[in-house]
Amino acid sequence: MAVGQRDLGKGIASISTIERAVNLQKQQLEAEQKVNEKVEDKAWMASLARSYALGAELLRGSDKSKCAKGLRWAHEALSIAAAVDGDVLKMEQADILNAIGNVQADLGRYNDAGNSYKVSLSIHEKLEPNGNTATTAAVYGNLGSLLHRQGRFQEAITMYEKSMKLQEAVLAPSNPDIAVTCNNLAVSLYEKSMKLQEAVLAPSNPDIAVTCNNLAVSLTKLGKLEDALEYAKRAVALVDESDLQESNGDKQLFGATLKHIQGQIGKQAAHKSMRVQEQ
Repeated sequence: MAVGQRDLGKGIASISTIERAVNLQKQQLEAEQKVNEKVEDKAWMASLARSYALGAELLRGSDKSKCAKGLRWAHEALSIAAAVDGDVLKMEQADILNAIGNVQADLGRYNDAGNSYKVSLSIHEKLEPNGNTATTAAVYGNLGSLLHRQGRFQEAITMYEKSMKLQEAVLAPSNPDIAVTCNNLAVSLYEKSMKLQEAVLAPSNPDIAVTCNNLAVSLTKLGKLEDALEYAKRAVALVDESDLQESNGDKQLFGATLKHIQGQIGKQAAHKSMRVQEQ
């Protein structure tokens, strides 16, 4: 989401600072309106909308009460943006709807999130008929993630492919966003593969262990360590139950994957502990 120079929220990583920024902006606007009831400082209102939307994104991944607060902020941002723009569609509204979809998805409100993403995409399509923007790609990617959460793997794959096609058209080949989409696409493909394998193969079939390990690797690259750990454990358990020799390449590989993920989780916990102590 673009952030203007008048945005007090620019470059902020602290929720409390965002709240102070929002309050200051609201106080200034209210003070101006006391002097002149007809005042409509659209620049400040737009800035306030961006601060609300930025705060909503920063609250993602928090506990449910904070996510709910983020959703209220995002709706406030959309309301302010609508007041500023009237009936004129603006990309700012599409960005805010994307943020609303993200928070709704975090809260498990998948149908609402899907609708928010689709409305965001409809604005993108009207304002950017060719769709060749990184922000359009991001919305497709978010919709893909939502569909994946719902177990709709083929639909998720389609969204990730659309996202990657746009990214490859507008971003540098080395842009990390492309790598993230590649990994998301890989996870959906592996999940689809596993669903098919579990339907036709014996539960102990080593092919399922290979898919589990592939999923663990891709999820680790996405930073989803707890999910990765479950798949890595399952891969190791499957080969342990088999009659494979200890020297078998897959058995060693799966063990190494599990050990790596456990190490990453340990480092993450140590880093979190240090931050708590510093506070």
